[in-house]
Amino acid sequence: MTRRVPRRRDGADRPLAATFLRNAAGFHHGAEAVLARHHEGARYFLAIAIELALKAYLLDRGISDDWNRVYLRHDLVKALRYARRAGFTDALTKLPELAALLSPYYKVHAISEMSPEAIASVCWTEACTTVRDLIGAVAEAARRRVSSDEGAA
Repeated sequence: MTRRVPRRRDGADRPLAATFLRNAAGFHHGAEAVLARHHEGARYFLAIAIELALKAYLLDRGISDDWNRVYLRHDLVKALRYARRAGFTDALTKLPELAALLSPYYKVHAISEMSPEAIASVCWTEACTTVRDLIGAVAEAARRRVSSDEGAA
């Protein structure tokens, strides 16, 4: 049985969103640091960074952490879809492909079981750049939202 958690849209949890985004940046930096010598770890860190960045965006838009935890869990494709529904419009062309590749393995904690063909289908240095761009886009969206909120006040 699935536990129902109400979807909260009445207020954004900006401090938690900022924490998620900082953690996403930390995992991204970890991925870049280990990429040359520990590919599996880098893939895992990139998946975590994607999840945290997208959830940071949703938190900033008023979607609760409980809702994210119950309904999105570790599904990167679903998280990207809901972020887009919440207004994330930055055109990161390689992100959907990367999320689609990592998500089936990441959501069941099986990054180590990625097939050699799946691993070879991606330039992991470019994947790091894609995730860095995602983190930057989420941070910029939060800055735009804060400045528009201040302008409205």
